[in-house]
Amino acid sequence: MAVPVLHLCCGDSAAELIRAALALPDSAVLILRDDLAVGPLGDVDSDRPDARAAFWHAVFPDEDREAIETGGAFVDQLAAEAAALRGLPEAAEAFVIWHGNGAAEQLMLRRALRALRDAALPVRETAVAPDDRRGDGMTAVAMLERQHVPAAGAAARPVAADRRAALAAEWERLRADSGGLRHHRDGIITTHPIDTHDAEILAAVGDDWMPAGRAVGRPMGTITGFFATDAFCFWRLRQLAAQGKVEIEGSPTTIRGCRVRRTR
Repeated sequence: MAVPVLHLCCGDSAAELIRAALALPDSAVLILRDDLAVGPLGDVDSDRPDARAAFWHAVFPDEDREAIETGGAFVDQLAAEAAALRGLPEAAEAFVIWHGNGAAEQLMLRRALRALRDAALPVRETAVAPDDRRGDGMTAVAMLERQHVPAAGAAARPVAADRRAALAAEWERLRADSGGLRHHRDGIITTHPIDTHDAEILAAVGDDWMPAGRAVGRPMGTITGFFATDAFCFWRLRQLAAQGKVEIEGSPTTIRGCRVRRTR
């Protein structure tokens, strides 16, 4: 059954915030969990996104992957998300898409508008204002303070037809692009090689043994254009180890289970 208004957002933290602040039932919020800023997008909207699932299977360390897959295999979760997006036109009478200016939420906006491209239904967007806490102005819905959520929701603006068409078309282009990494700055999404930030991640590794979590945490706070997660940075750290640029002591299957240092 269609709900009157369906709110779309990235991730459980954002969804919990919106539901609590606006007193919404679970059915009024669609949570989209795939971080579209990283990895191949070619089959992301298909019934069987095997390539994208394989990418995430490689990225997540064992403990994270096992926790995530308690909700089903990656490929099944990604397929369910794609199916939910295909079903958007029948899911609600109107939509509100919540987003900040990070690449993942901007890509989610474009993907959702692509799914709604032929639907003559009202679509509004709630754009979270830039945040100074990081120092680079990057923001995400989950960074909103709860007391500010109602005002942000009230400020949602209609997505004009030309903007809907342009962003939907951009999603098509980005999905076909072979780049492994996407940045968003000043309304423009650019694609980059997956190893674009390897030098920045390597720079956080010292000559002496240090907890992997510390090496991962530093670039998470400095990388701009998208919100680099601990899983992504730790994966790239493992790739640097495979290249012989860093050494890993302990189990590389968990961030908390190992130390790292520059190769001597």
